[in-house]
Amino acid sequence: MKKYIIYSLTFIFGAFLFVSCEDVMDTKPKASFDEEAVWSTEASANAFAVGVYNGAIGYLYGGGANWESATPNGSQVSQVGEGINHLATELGLSAKANYGFNRFARLRACNLLIQKATESKLPEQVKRQLIAEGKFLRGCIFFDQTRKMGRFVPIMEVLNPEDSLKFKVNATKSVVESYELIMKDLTDAAYGMPATSSSGRANKYAAHLIRSRAALQAYAYTTNKSYLDTCIVSANAVIQSGKYALTTNYGSLFNHESPTNNEIILAKYFLAEDFNVSHADEMQRVFANVNADDNNISLAEPRLKYPNGKFFHGWSIYWPTQDLVDQYLVTDETTQEALPWDQTSQFKNNVDKLNPNSITTVGAIDSYKRTNGESRSIPSTQDLKTGRTDYPLFREHLKIKSGSTKNISDVMYKNRDKRFYATILHDNSTFFGEHLTMNLNGNFAQGVRDKEDGGWYVTATNYYWRKGIYENISLASADTKTNYHYVIARLGEAYLNLAEAQLLKGNISDAVKALNETRVKHGGLAPSSATTEAKAWEDYLRERRVEMAEENGDIYFSYLRWGKYGGYANYGSTPGEVIKDLNRPVYKIQISRDRMQALIGQLTLLDSWNRNFTTRRYLFPIPQSELDKRAIYGIYDEQNSGW
Repeated sequence: MKKYIIYSLTFIFGAFLFVSCEDVMDTKPKASFDEEAVWSTEASANAFAVGVYNGAIGYLYGGGANWESATPNGSQVSQVGEGINHLATELGLSAKANYGFNRFARLRACNLLIQKATESKLPEQVKRQLIAEGKFLRGCIFFDQTRKMGRFVPIMEVLNPEDSLKFKVNATKSVVESYELIMKDLTDAAYGMPATSSSGRANKYAAHLIRSRAALQAYAYTTNKSYLDTCIVSANAVIQSGKYALTTNYGSLFNHESPTNNEIILAKYFLAEDFNVSHADEMQRVFANVNADDNNISLAEPRLKYPNGKFFHGWSIYWPTQDLVDQYLVTDETTQEALPWDQTSQFKNNVDKLNPNSITTVGAIDSYKRTNGESRSIPSTQDLKTGRTDYPLFREHLKIKSGSTKNISDVMYKNRDKRFYATILHDNSTFFGEHLTMNLNGNFAQGVRDKEDGGWYVTATNYYWRKGIYENISLASADTKTNYHYVIARLGEAYLNLAEAQLLKGNISDAVKALNETRVKHGGLAPSSATTEAKAWEDYLRERRVEMAEENGDIYFSYLRWGKYGGYANYGSTPGEVIKDLNRPVYKIQISRDRMQALIGQLTLLDSWNRNFTTRRYLFPIPQSELDKRAIYGIYDEQNSGW
């Protein structure tokens, strides 16, 4: 295994970098340190640089399940207390929301790295690389602030207490100015950092990847076409470097199997001594909480084996949706084409589509009583309640044809895009050596516990996330120690960023060629043969949703770009209109006990149908508390539009 940087330990100089947030922005360290000792050797200077990573890149990883639940890919539903995602509904948004405006201590660390490296007597090449690394880390902070709030306070030097005027810096005036500063830092980084680095530390190709990502967002918000060329140059720099290769085992990128896989450009690594299951939402908040009594009372088939006693102790509130499952293509058994699941020959030969509007009563498809007398029904009473009549309550009613030897799960879940099995647990999955079932009386189904409609630390969609779960742990429980890593940058995204930029430039064949790299190698699918702009966009949007699912919020911020583009990226809308996929209910599936029928309907539990997107959400607010605090010091910044 390659040597890699572990960020979870407090680095040796960390205690000297940061100040309390008593002032409007940080101007001095807590304590002094022996600067001569730190900057006299390459080893100690590198140790200082590594220590800056914790704060600088912390916003670029994690939170994937939460961000995904604000998109049609995912959901958050908890009857235990967490409720539903308030970003998706906009009910929890106001000018008070804080998405990380005050990062002055983190910026000071980056600026200190740049300044001290510049002033040091280290070899010139080492100095140049450390300066570039500092700019990369600063650019990452500025980029995250901008993709969320559009503007930031551009502190580009180390401020001292006597700098009374310098610290009165206004936020950038516009998104245009913000991206100019970001791209300057990321460009200097991409052309100044070394080509190689230990896993966990950035190199020039990590800078190019983030630069390509930022360039797409910059183009979406500024319409400056030069950013498309920047994206293409940086994506190609990664692809053509020859240092990285797409893996044939997609799931291993995100679990214990291959944490330093050659597709990964930059990741954050933790060791078990400092990390446990509860530290990652991508584990703790997606595991079910199911015991033997739940299975017995629900007459579940088959009963879980429960190695080591009760195995699944999770606090799951996040789940994939049927909408995401729909995006994973299926290989047609006759033609070998890659098609949507309900367009394959095996589906048409074995399944009838019945009128979903005829389902109007509880238990119309299936119903039974648990041993305690509670009913479990398809549909349930809750399933018949929605406030979104502009979308069908039930989208599909499926029934196996008379004489067929198949069942619903066979037809729906076999021969899928390989990433489906690495990302999502479905009915008849294998997980930790268990056979998981999610039909009406399934051992992991939405009604296996006390609440018929799920959300009691079990699924509300009859799917679970698998991506990002280490399956070598001894117990799926909060305090179980485990190594863990988050992928921040990888080659697969470089191909997708390239494809998106080429689409926006109208280069259809080049875009399709790029998206086919991940589609074929990761998905195991036949390549797209799209030749029209409309079809190429359709295939690209699908490809990004499955390739980057539950990955650090990529899909949420991609949707913001696509809404800004409009046209084929947002159902023909004009640029900057409401993003339709963020403004509609999402769907779940329910499968009968005999697997002969299925119902796909709106997720309605706790009013989950109430998803809204207003155009003010293209940018989050600058927190009003920060604006008010800065005004006390005579620094006056405007609030973002709509807040």
